[in-house]
Amino acid sequence: MLEGRVVREIPVLYNPRMRPITNISETRVAAYCRVSTDKTEQEESFEHQCEHFEKSIKKHEGWKLVKIYADEGITGTQTDSRKEFLQMIKDCEDDKIDKVLVKSVSRFARNTVDSLETIRKLKEIGIGIYFENEKIDTLTTGGEILITILSAVAEQESRNISTNIKWAFRKRFKEGRVLINYRHVLGWDKEEFVNEKGQKDGRYVIVESEAEIVRRIFREYLDGKTPLQIANGLNAEGYKTKCNSNYSASIIQRMLENEKYTGNAVLGKTFKPDVLSKHRLKNEGQAPSFYVEKSHPAIISQEVFDMVQAERQRRQELRSGERTGVGKYSSTYALSGLLVCGNCGTKFRRYGRALANGENITTWVCQRHQHNHSECDMKPLKETDVIDAYKKAILENSGDIKNLLEIIKESIQEELTVTDSEMAVELNDEIIKRQKRILELYRLKGSNRISKEDYENEFKDLSKEITVLQEKQSEIEKENMRNKLTASKLQAINEQLDKGGVDITDIENMKNLLNCIRVINKHQIEFQFKCGLNVKEAI
Repeated sequence: MLEGRVVREIPVLYNPRMRPITNISETRVAAYCRVSTDKTEQEESFEHQCEHFEKSIKKHEGWKLVKIYADEGITGTQTDSRKEFLQMIKDCEDDKIDKVLVKSVSRFARNTVDSLETIRKLKEIGIGIYFENEKIDTLTTGGEILITILSAVAEQESRNISTNIKWAFRKRFKEGRVLINYRHVLGWDKEEFVNEKGQKDGRYVIVESEAEIVRRIFREYLDGKTPLQIANGLNAEGYKTKCNSNYSASIIQRMLENEKYTGNAVLGKTFKPDVLSKHRLKNEGQAPSFYVEKSHPAIISQEVFDMVQAERQRRQELRSGERTGVGKYSSTYALSGLLVCGNCGTKFRRYGRALANGENITTWVCQRHQHNHSECDMKPLKETDVIDAYKKAILENSGDIKNLLEIIKESIQEELTVTDSEMAVELNDEIIKRQKRILELYRLKGSNRISKEDYENEFKDLSKEITVLQEKQSEIEKENMRNKLTASKLQAINEQLDKGGVDITDIENMKNLLNCIRVINKHQIEFQFKCGLNVKEAI
């Protein structure tokens, strides 16, 4: 002891987390066993583990069997999904167990973090875990060091298994072998047969009754309905999903995004960044992905699918106004999405308004005006006034309904002539030209005919130019697809007109005939028809 220093030992105080020591004559012992798959050979292993622990605990003097906790067919990388494991930990905390037996470290957990966290939690309350194969007791000196080493080995084993599984999936992807969850996805079933090699094989076949529902969903979406409206319509008619549940907007949305309905498939849409990750992430170039064409029978055409994606993009781009920056596509009412403010360009929204005499009337209000009167002074419009003006515009300004029908039909023929723009071809040529220059630069660099600095500068400039050209090319492709979508809708109207089954004064056909209704002021609006005819009407 150093001179002049007085040292007194402080007695150990009560640890609130440590269970009180009681005079228990028997040690209450539990066992935990787990197999990671539910195959027959693993089931036998599972039963052997349980049987072994029962015998081991019963023959040990001073031990009393509490319970054998067993998880069957569960992976060891995450403890969250192991109900029996979690129940065992809770029973330990509730002072029902004094000691836990486990066959080996790998049966306890393959995740170092989970393993050590659980060991330390139980050690704090005086409960030890004994691993039989490794002959390690976590309450003994050096036990945790050995556990850390062994758990790390077990975790690495899981990583190796995961790597092998990923390799197998990637090999299958490269071979173009597509898996469809036909038990849950509407439209297909699997037909088994014996192939030329005498092996069991299977192929996907279309279930026509289900495929017709899929086609209806895509068709109704292109006709202007929202996913919720489509779902409600199917539910009202008693249709069920393949899992025997009602349709919802989210289910319809996922179906509209599923490229497998075209007979093609994207493989590797998601990935797990690590074997210990709980969630899969959307693959945005971080992992290999593959596009397989004609991998299975198609239910809809690629053109219809592309038009639906273009329509989805168009609806997503709709906004209520520049200030709020929010909004959504709606087709709940005949005028939804049609009325546009002539002052600020903002869409109108439908509202009910009560008059002094108690009568309720339906009005449409500029959303910018509603948000702040000082930003736009456009006044609300009565819905009935707009509808009356629409019918008047057709009957009075066409001179004759048949004349207007002819104008629309001529417009349809023009719209149907959708071809790739010359500009798109020119852009593609420019991209190819720059790509060839990049290849040439690479060769010059390899033969030392260009300096590293010059190579990097020109490469950077060319890359930027290619990116700009590709963005322009993408916009043209989107515009072409929008034109195809419009042409498709107009063709449907044309077919209906030829059959004599369309009343163009009917407000239900308003969306098909009009681009928009521009509100000039409270007393005048302008109907802008898809055929190019613009008609102003007083209201």
